[in-house]
Amino acid sequence: MDDLALVSVSWWLLLSHGFGVVLAALAGWRHGIRAGLTVAAAAPLATTIWAVERLASGAEPETVELVWVGGLDLVLRFQTDAVALLMTVLVSGIGVLVFAYATAYFGPDAAGRSRFPATLLAFSTSMLGLVLADSIWTLFVFWELTSITSFLLVGYKSTSDVVMDAARRALMITAGGGLVLLVGLLVLADVTGTSVISDFGAVDGAAASIAAALIMVGAATKSAQIPFHVWLPGAMEAPTPVSAYLHSATMVKAGVFIIAVLGPVFAGNDVWMALGLAFGISSMLWGAVGALRHDDAKLILAWSTVSQLGLLVTLLSLGTAKGVFAGISILLAHALFKAALFIVVGEVDVRTGTRKVSELGGLARKMPIAAAVAVAAGASMAGVPPLLGFAAKEAAVEAALELDGTLFAVAGVSVIVGAVLTVAYTTRLLIGLLGPGPDVAVAPSRPLLAIPSVVLAAAGLVGYVFLGQINAMVVPAAVELDTKAEVYELYRWPGLTVGLAVSLIVIAAGIVLGLVVARRTMAVPKPVGADFADRLLDAIPIGSRMIIGRIQHGSLPIYLATMAAVVSLAALSMALRVSSDRIVVWDEPTQALLVAVIVAAAVAGVFVGSRLGAALILGAVGICVSGVYILHGAPDLALTQLLVETVVVVGFVLGLGHLARRFPDSPDTWRTIRMVVSLAVGVGVAGALAVAGAQPVGRPPIGELARAAVEEGGGENVVNVILTDVRGLDTLGEITVLVVVSIGIVALANVRRSEVTT
Repeated sequence: MDDLALVSVSWWLLLSHGFGVVLAALAGWRHGIRAGLTVAAAAPLATTIWAVERLASGAEPETVELVWVGGLDLVLRFQTDAVALLMTVLVSGIGVLVFAYATAYFGPDAAGRSRFPATLLAFSTSMLGLVLADSIWTLFVFWELTSITSFLLVGYKSTSDVVMDAARRALMITAGGGLVLLVGLLVLADVTGTSVISDFGAVDGAAASIAAALIMVGAATKSAQIPFHVWLPGAMEAPTPVSAYLHSATMVKAGVFIIAVLGPVFAGNDVWMALGLAFGISSMLWGAVGALRHDDAKLILAWSTVSQLGLLVTLLSLGTAKGVFAGISILLAHALFKAALFIVVGEVDVRTGTRKVSELGGLARKMPIAAAVAVAAGASMAGVPPLLGFAAKEAAVEAALELDGTLFAVAGVSVIVGAVLTVAYTTRLLIGLLGPGPDVAVAPSRPLLAIPSVVLAAAGLVGYVFLGQINAMVVPAAVELDTKAEVYELYRWPGLTVGLAVSLIVIAAGIVLGLVVARRTMAVPKPVGADFADRLLDAIPIGSRMIIGRIQHGSLPIYLATMAAVVSLAALSMALRVSSDRIVVWDEPTQALLVAVIVAAAVAGVFVGSRLGAALILGAVGICVSGVYILHGAPDLALTQLLVETVVVVGFVLGLGHLARRFPDSPDTWRTIRMVVSLAVGVGVAGALAVAGAQPVGRPPIGELARAAVEEGGGENVVNVILTDVRGLDTLGEITVLVVVSIGIVALANVRRSEVTT
């Protein structure tokens, strides 16, 4: 396949997702939610096949882009490198299975028949664009789109206050983190001199440390790292297909993906490593504790996701090739077993009516397929052979054991302790679901409720058997992030190593701890963090109203005085840079005469009490300004100014007929304040112009502007070309504002006229 064909396929796949959103909405609207989900699965299925084929063939990275504003480097740019393709397989491949699962999860008459399929595919599209993005603008756009679409999905049951609170919490934290990420990316682009991610090189210095901190915080919000983790457990209010897709395999991996991709850029940066380890270790341990304390099976999986994401962030922040390789390996394994577990819990919920482990038991006999999937996926999460999770966990243990000194004492030991806790909460979950307990009624099975989870669980076993093919996917991605990772690979049997011994101890200790915890009845912990986040979000509009009430109080004189003070202070800072050598009082005496008239008219405007007199004085000022334009050789500006002044004066005269002839009496104090404000503004502007004239840079661009006006703008009037071509959008905006204001004035005049009539 030639390059042009590759580019065409990439664009068509991206566009197919966009068209699929519309078609899924139409199909759902006409034929029900199941038809919409079936149509929505088509684009992810085609994308999965394409990504697998490119990974298997070892194709070279390809780049496609759509230029928006070339001069500002604003482009939509995508690259299909090994990391992006691996993430594409997860995003689209698991997406296909989730779409299939959702057709059985929802009844034919479920709410959101057109909205849900379209929104779920829109999220898949956003996530696909994010992992393929190769410019900071593209990345940010799709990053925020994932936040918006996930908000809509979490808030599927929009009639529930609890659901809407959870959706709002998720949106505010992840979207706010996106803004922090954007600032960090802009700082990084300034340091590197490019906005193309694949062109970023290693950076250092103070600015690089600032960028590292901002980007790491932004990534932590999306990947639910402490203290930003509070949105993830609350998001479990979403339907299980959403949890299985967004909160295990895709959205929560977005922050991990950013950390992995930008890790080489901040290699050796102490801020990057310190923040990454702080987020990762605390989330890994506290998330595991949360999984051990909860009774709701979805919340157990949610807290375990926080823990597993913390492990990924820790491994990717170590700055070692082994850590990068282990992180990519667990990234793949985690997506498979966690999506399978979420789907199983969803099936249990649908067929039994509950997902509390204290109310379940004996499902191994009543739901044998679901039980087998839960055991296989849980064993993979715990790192038990012969499953892909075992091989990935071995890589993580080896990465921890190769550390030394303080780094091993902090990060290495934490990884091993986290592994013990992983086995413990997995054991507790499986005992709660499959062990002895209350006898619950189980509804009949639906094939599509079970098939997706079977496929995902089987993938863990097949991946272990065909580990060579898994290495062919994982190793190139790890090598792209760290070239030293080419010496590593996953093993079915690592041999009698220290790492294997540690793994056996981890499994044994975790099972014992899990059995102990499973036998204890613990009170369900209160969502303290979520409640605090909600109170904080509630306080924002309250505080905003208080601040706005104080600074936006409706007093125009105070507004003007404040602006004048700012202008004066800004001008004062430039006063020392004024050069008297370049200040010209006037080019000819007529200019001085016109300026004197302008000043006299302005002063008279302060004292005049008649509204008509004020309008005439304002017109006189405008006419004199037109004279100044003529003396400077700008007759077109003079004509424009005269036209504006004529329209304004006529408008004033027409409008004054509905008002009193004289202004209300005002104290002399306000007249003085108005004079001071006007004088301050004039001095500030004059000072700024004097400084600008005292420090010329280069030669005036009038020659280039005149040439471009003819050759590119097709006109000989430079000002007109600037207004219509160079500043086309600005001019359109100004015209729009004038039209809106005019409509408002007419409306107010009609209201006033009707009041007078009545």
